[in-house]
This record gives sequence, structure tokens and C-alpha cells, in this order.
Amino acid sequence: VMHPHTVLSVHNHYQQRGGEDLAFEQETNLLEQRGHTVIRYTDHNNRISGGGVGVALNTIWSRESFRKLRTVMRENAVSVAHFHNTFPLISPSAYFAARECGVPVVQTLHNYRLLCPAGTFLRNGKVCEQCLERKSLLPSVVHGCYRGSRAATMTVASMLQFHRMKGTWQDGVDAYVAVSQFA
Repeated sequence: VMHPHTVLSVHNHYQQRGGEDLAFEQETNLLEQRGHTVIRYTDHNNRISGGGVGVALNTIWSRESFRKLRTVMRENAVSVAHFHNTFPLISPSAYFAARECGVPVVQTLHNYRLLCPAGTFLRNGKVCEQCLERKSLLPSVVHGCYRGSRAATMTVASMLQFHRMKGTWQDGVDAYVAVSQFA
């Protein structure tokens, strides 16, 4: 017999709707149909105007998301926090809010963002695994892999490197869900 749980489902929508958005919606609906309580915490990249230092810093650590998610988890008996996407507005600070509240974290890997700033392992239409092979994100910055911009790529690479050094991906996530055996 399965007992109903309260699931915090977290997703940062991109400016263009895609498969991650659909997976988030379908999963949360399915959980509710199975009798679970789902609390949706979302943000949307449409609220980004321009870029700049504020967005860059927020990508690395969002104090706002940390505080809001910590409040949601403290005010509700959350059994598990399931993250789909935290990039860029929610940020990995969300995992730390869950950890502080004693809530286990599941992260679905919809792309390769944790290893490749572009999230695709593609450059100029060809497979590129330089950052993976070299264990360095520098090639992505040199080539401006994220949105064709070295500055934007530097922001993503900085976020990834900061959280690698902090151990976020190892200590802040209890389980990863890959979308395929290949991934």
C-alpha cells in the first residue's frame, strides 16, 4: 500500500517552451492523479530583461529562491523535492534550502547542463565533449558555447565550477533520474 506524500516539484521555465516543461507538467499531474499532494514552485525566464551582473550572480546563488523554497518546505510537510530545472533563476541554492529543511532531493537530468554549459554536448552542429574530456569548462568559455556568448558561457561555467567545488552535485542531490540509458 502506497501512502500519499507531499512532493515539492521545482522547475525554471525557459523562454521557449520545450520538453522539460511538458515533462514537468505531466509528472506533476500524474502524481496528483495517484493521490499525492504536489506543490509547484516555478519561475520563468521571461522575467529576465537583458543580463548583467545581477542575473549572473543569481545564476550561481539565488537568495530569493533559497528563502522562498525554505519557507515552502517549512510550512508544508514536504516528503521529497523533485527538481527538473533550476537554471538560471532558481539556481542550485534551492538544493541547500532542501538540505537545511531535511527534505530529500531528486534531480531529473533533462540535458547535459551539469557537464556542458550549453547543455547539449554539441558545438557547430557536431558532437563536442572537450569540457568532459579535459575536466575543465574553459573550452566552453573560449568557444562561447552558451548562446554564442563568451560572457554568458562564463556565467554558466562559473555556476557549474562553484557548485563542483562546493560539492553540490554530490552532496546536495540524493538521487538523479536520467531520461535515457545513454544519458
